[in-house]
Amino acid sequence: MFRTIILLSFLTALSGNLFAASAEERAQTGIDTRQGLLKVVASYFSPIVGMARGQIPFDAAVVEKNAGKIAQLAPMLEDVFAMDTRASGLQSGAKDGIWEDKADFNSKAATTAERAVALASSASQGDGLNMKAFGALGSSCKNCHESYREKDDS
Repeated sequence: MFRTIILLSFLTALSGNLFAASAEERAQTGIDTRQGLLKVVASYFSPIVGMARGQIPFDAAVVEKNAGKIAQLAPMLEDVFAMDTRASGLQSGAKDGIWEDKADFNSKAATTAERAVALASSASQGDGLNMKAFGALGSSCKNCHESYREKDDS
Protein backbone atom coordinates (compact mmCIF):
# COMPACT_ATOMS: atom_id res chain seq x y z
CA MET A 1 0.00 0.00 0.00
CA PHE A 2 2.79 2.39 0.97
CA ARG A 3 4.54 1.71 -2.35
CA THR A 4 1.31 2.42 -4.23
CA ILE A 5 0.93 5.79 -2.48
CA ILE A 6 4.54 6.72 -3.23
CA LEU A 7 4.17 5.60 -6.85
CA LEU A 8 0.93 7.54 -7.27
CA SER A 9 2.49 10.63 -5.70
CA PHE A 10 5.48 10.35 -8.01
CA LEU A 11 3.30 9.86 -11.08
CA THR A 12 1.09 12.79 -10.09
CA ALA A 13 4.12 15.06 -9.70
CA LEU A 14 5.61 13.80 -12.94
CA SER A 15 2.39 14.25 -14.91
CA GLY A 16 2.03 17.79 -13.56
CA ASN A 17 5.49 18.60 -14.87
CA LEU A 18 4.72 16.99 -18.21
CA PHE A 19 1.53 19.01 -18.61
CA ALA A 20 3.38 22.20 -17.70
CA ALA A 21 6.10 21.47 -20.23
CA SER A 22 3.50 20.61 -22.82
CA ALA A 23 1.64 23.89 -22.19
CA GLU A 24 4.89 25.83 -22.48
CA GLU A 25 5.76 24.01 -25.70
CA ARG A 26 2.31 24.80 -27.10
CA ALA A 27 2.73 28.45 -26.13
CA GLN A 28 6.17 28.59 -27.76
CA THR A 29 4.79 27.01 -30.92
CA GLY A 30 1.98 29.58 -30.96
CA ILE A 31 4.44 32.44 -30.53
CA ASP A 32 6.75 31.05 -33.22
CA THR A 33 3.83 30.61 -35.63
CA ARG A 34 2.54 34.15 -35.29
CA GLN A 35 6.02 35.67 -35.45
CA GLY A 36 6.67 33.59 -38.56
CA LEU A 37 3.49 34.83 -40.20
CA LEU A 38 4.41 38.43 -39.47
CA LYS A 39 7.88 37.88 -40.93
CA VAL A 40 6.31 36.55 -44.12
CA VAL A 41 4.01 39.59 -44.31
CA ALA A 42 7.07 41.83 -43.85
CA SER A 43 8.93 39.98 -46.60
CA TYR A 44 6.10 40.81 -49.02
CA PHE A 45 5.76 44.41 -47.85
CA SER A 46 9.48 45.30 -47.84
CA PRO A 47 9.90 45.44 -51.65
CA ILE A 48 6.84 47.69 -51.89
CA VAL A 49 8.37 50.01 -49.30
CA GLY A 50 11.62 50.00 -51.27
CA MET A 51 9.74 51.01 -54.41
CA ALA A 52 7.86 53.77 -52.59
CA ARG A 53 11.16 55.16 -51.31
CA GLY A 54 12.77 54.97 -54.74
CA GLN A 55 15.36 52.47 -53.51
CA ILE A 56 14.40 49.87 -56.10
CA PRO A 57 12.72 50.25 -59.50
CA PHE A 58 8.93 50.18 -59.55
CA ASP A 59 7.43 46.90 -60.73
CA ALA A 60 3.63 46.88 -60.84
CA ALA A 61 3.53 43.08 -61.09
CA VAL A 62 5.51 42.73 -57.85
CA VAL A 63 3.28 45.26 -56.07
CA GLU A 64 0.15 43.49 -57.29
CA LYS A 65 1.45 40.04 -56.34
CA ASN A 66 2.89 41.05 -52.96
CA ALA A 67 -0.10 43.14 -51.91
CA GLY A 68 -2.32 40.22 -52.93
CA LYS A 69 -0.26 37.88 -50.73
CA ILE A 70 -0.57 40.29 -47.79
CA ALA A 71 -4.34 40.33 -48.37
CA GLN A 72 -4.33 36.53 -48.14
CA LEU A 73 -2.15 36.44 -45.02
CA ALA A 74 -3.74 39.23 -42.96
CA PRO A 75 -6.93 37.27 -42.14
CA MET A 76 -4.71 34.55 -40.64
CA LEU A 77 -3.68 36.95 -37.87
CA GLU A 78 -6.94 36.28 -36.06
CA ASP A 79 -6.17 32.55 -36.09
CA VAL A 80 -2.53 32.71 -35.04
CA PHE A 81 -3.30 35.11 -32.18
CA ALA A 82 -6.23 33.02 -30.91
CA MET A 83 -4.04 31.34 -28.26
CA ASP A 84 -3.45 33.66 -25.32
CA THR A 85 0.15 32.92 -24.33
CA ARG A 86 0.47 35.53 -21.57
CA ALA A 87 0.31 32.95 -18.76
CA SER A 88 3.27 31.04 -20.21
CA GLY A 89 5.74 33.72 -19.11
CA LEU A 90 7.39 33.56 -22.52
CA GLN A 91 8.36 36.83 -24.15
CA SER A 92 6.67 37.40 -27.48
CA GLY A 93 6.49 41.13 -28.13
CA ALA A 94 2.70 41.02 -28.06
CA LYS A 95 0.76 43.39 -25.82
CA ASP A 96 -2.04 42.14 -23.58
CA GLY A 97 -4.57 44.22 -25.50
CA ILE A 98 -4.62 41.63 -28.27
CA TRP A 99 -6.56 39.29 -26.01
CA GLU A 100 -8.30 41.97 -23.96
CA ASP A 101 -9.89 43.52 -27.06
CA LYS A 102 -9.99 40.77 -29.68
CA ALA A 103 -12.69 42.56 -31.66
CA ASP A 104 -10.45 45.60 -32.20
CA PHE A 105 -7.43 43.44 -33.02
CA ASN A 106 -9.42 41.39 -35.53
CA SER A 107 -10.87 44.57 -37.04
CA LYS A 108 -7.37 45.97 -37.55
CA ALA A 109 -6.30 42.73 -39.27
CA ALA A 110 -9.37 42.89 -41.53
CA THR A 111 -8.60 46.52 -42.40
CA THR A 112 -5.06 45.52 -43.36
CA ALA A 113 -6.41 42.80 -45.64
CA GLU A 114 -8.87 45.22 -47.28
CA ARG A 115 -6.19 47.84 -47.84
CA ALA A 116 -3.83 45.25 -49.30
CA VAL A 117 -6.54 44.29 -51.79
CA ALA A 118 -6.96 47.96 -52.71
CA LEU A 119 -3.22 48.34 -53.29
CA ALA A 120 -3.07 45.17 -55.40
CA SER A 121 -6.04 46.38 -57.43
CA SER A 122 -4.52 49.80 -58.06
CA ALA A 123 -1.22 48.22 -59.13
CA SER A 124 -3.04 46.00 -61.62
CA GLN A 125 -4.44 49.10 -63.34
CA GLY A 126 -0.96 50.16 -64.43
CA ASP A 127 -0.93 53.62 -62.88
CA GLY A 128 2.33 53.17 -61.00
CA LEU A 129 2.49 52.92 -57.25
CA ASN A 130 -0.68 54.43 -55.84
CA MET A 131 0.81 56.30 -52.90
CA LYS A 132 -2.61 56.79 -51.31
CA ALA A 133 -3.27 53.03 -51.31
CA PHE A 134 0.31 52.33 -50.21
CA GLY A 135 0.02 54.84 -47.38
CA ALA A 136 -3.32 53.38 -46.27
CA LEU A 137 -1.82 49.89 -46.04
CA GLY A 138 1.26 51.15 -44.20
CA SER A 139 -0.98 53.12 -41.85
CA SER A 140 -3.05 50.06 -40.98
CA CYS A 141 0.12 48.08 -40.21
CA LYS A 142 1.48 50.92 -38.09
CA ASN A 143 -1.82 51.35 -36.25
CA CYS A 144 -1.84 47.70 -35.24
CA HIS A 145 1.83 47.74 -34.23
CA GLU A 146 1.33 50.84 -32.08
CA SER A 147 -1.67 49.26 -30.37
CA TYR A 148 -0.51 45.68 -29.97
CA ARG A 149 3.26 45.32 -30.37
CA GLU A 150 5.79 45.89 -27.61
CA LYS A 151 8.53 48.28 -28.59
CA ASP A 152 11.92 46.65 -29.13
CA ASP A 153 14.44 48.44 -26.89
CA SER A 154 17.45 47.14 -28.78
